[in-house]
Amino acid sequence: MRGAVAILTAAWLMPVVALAQQWKAYRYSDPGFAVQSPVPPVVEKSTFRTSAGISLPMTRYVAREDRVVYTVEVVDFSSVNENGTSAIAETEKSFGVSGKVTVAIDARINREFGRELSVNGADGSRSAVAIFFASKHLYVLQGESLPPNAIARSGDTIRFQQSLQFIGANGGFGGFGRFGGRGRFGRGLNPQALTACRGKSVGDAVQLDTPRGPVPATCTLVARPNAPPNPPGGTPNVQ
Repeated sequence: MRGAVAILTAAWLMPVVALAQQWKAYRYSDPGFAVQSPVPPVVEKSTFRTSAGISLPMTRYVAREDRVVYTVEVVDFSSVNENGTSAIAETEKSFGVSGKVTVAIDARINREFGRELSVNGADGSRSAVAIFFASKHLYVLQGESLPPNAIARSGDTIRFQQSLQFIGANGGFGGFGRFGGRGRFGRGLNPQALTACRGKSVGDAVQLDTPRGPVPATCTLVARPNAPPNPPGGTPNVQ
């Protein structure tokens, strides 16, 4: 598994009706996550080898359509003493071996913290990546747009990356979600979110109008509202 064009997406602003109908949410209760993709993922059993040489059970969820590969790998670390920080760091480092990491930022989904990457592969591919560690499991999501003209489908890889949710024991509680708080406000593609960074560069400041009032944001791989000084404190179904 091994970015994506700079596209502004704000999941908590999104109306439910905006997703294209062929995309569906797929829920996996045992590893505790849900993700959206255009076709049903195929589930495969495999093994994962840690940097210490330990083999751990891994389950891969793979969907392929229109020269895009959508993958989630879930590695079970319950048999070893691992707090997750090093596992996330080692995984992030591995994506720089066969490509160039162009964006690497902290991310949060509900109460779980991780990293999101944009990777330009040496083979011309473009990937949007999410890496999280929750409940003794490492989650590595990758939406990979394959050459030629990989950039044309990069929007789909980002959409896949941003659809990741944790459910059940990993789920958390309502609120601000991966933008630095708790939970999420909805799904879909908000026109304002898609256009605010058009013509701008990574790091540029923009403003998003929300039901709570204007929110300052920054253009990165996605637009993220700046964390307030004192932030307040569902299970997806197949559609």
